[in-house]
Amino acid sequence: MSPHARSEIDLLRRSMRYRPAHVCAQCGEALYLPEFSEWLDTGSARHLWQCDACGYTFETTVQFAAA
Repeated sequence: MSPHARSEIDLLRRSMRYRPAHVCAQCGEALYLPEFSEWLDTGSARHLWQCDACGYTFETTVQFAAA
């Protein structure tokens, strides 16, 4: 692999770490951290998101695979 290709891969990996978790459906603002998160007994986590730019709120649920 050429040094140029290797540096492009490293740049891509670094940029992926700072991607927003979600984008506001109302205004398109990047959302990085939920306002609130809770672990549910069903092996999932619920996140409450609120956009700082427009105030839009929504929830997401993440289901984790059984161990």
